[in-house]
Amino acid sequence: MAKKQVLAPTLFITFCLYILTPWLSFNNIHFLMFNFEFHRFEFLFMAFEASTHQLIYIVISLFIGLLVGLNFTISRFFCGYFCPSSIATFITTSIKNPFILFLTILLFAFVLAFSTISYFTTASNLVLNFTKFDTASIFVGILTTLFTSIFLVFRGWYCSILCPYFFVSAILPQKDKQTFEFFDKESCIDCNKCVKVCPIDELDIKAGFDIRCVQCGLCEVACEKVMLKFNKLSLIKKKFEDRNIFKSFSKNGYIFGIVVFLLMIFVIFYILDSSFLDNCYFTNKELYK
Repeated sequence: MAKKQVLAPTLFITFCLYILTPWLSFNNIHFLMFNFEFHRFEFLFMAFEASTHQLIYIVISLFIGLLVGLNFTISRFFCGYFCPSSIATFITTSIKNPFILFLTILLFAFVLAFSTISYFTTASNLVLNFTKFDTASIFVGILTTLFTSIFLVFRGWYCSILCPYFFVSAILPQKDKQTFEFFDKESCIDCNKCVKVCPIDELDIKAGFDIRCVQCGLCEVACEKVMLKFNKLSLIKKKFEDRNIFKSFSKNGYIFGIVVFLLMIFVIFYILDSSFLDNCYFTNKELYK
């Protein structure tokens, strides 16, 4: 199966799970929510009482744990198969009309922003109160503007400079990472199809290994289609033929990743049981007596 045939449904399923998760609830307790309104951490339809400080520390711990753990396990495959920026790449390459493209990206950015904020407040309440321009609605607007700007203007620049996932990936060992390589330069017809389909601006697979590569494999598919017309094989192939998204790093990488995930879970439970954290609910209190 072609790489693009695998990539598109994977991105679609991941995005659907992300936007549906905030709506999953049982007895008014959600599958996953950092409920600042009622001061509780909700996970697997169980509620844990938590102060504002605890919820903030849980969010930070979860973010760092997933950031490092995913880098050790699936590495840059996350960027190509799960990152919303890759969905934006499919949209921009599929729609040629600038006006329709802008509206589509804007709608996609809004849904993504709305779903993100829904992890911190009830999604149904966010819908009902959206026109009241409360704090949650304002954050949805800010994130929508930010995502739209990244997807339409700064996508390649953000992915290769500012993205925290890329930063962590760049400082980890590169030896065993899956990467695509360009072979047989003499057979290249200089069509630059591989460069045009790449979601990262100014990344040329023909120039050799580049840490910015997100492992999406679209360059391999593009080259394969062109060379098929000349009855030749693709000039871009995997460096490690036996590697895939589930085998993207060394065994030590998976061990480190599992350790990070376990440490993250331990830290979250420790935070929930911590007695030294203040119950700061951001309510009006007398500052001086």
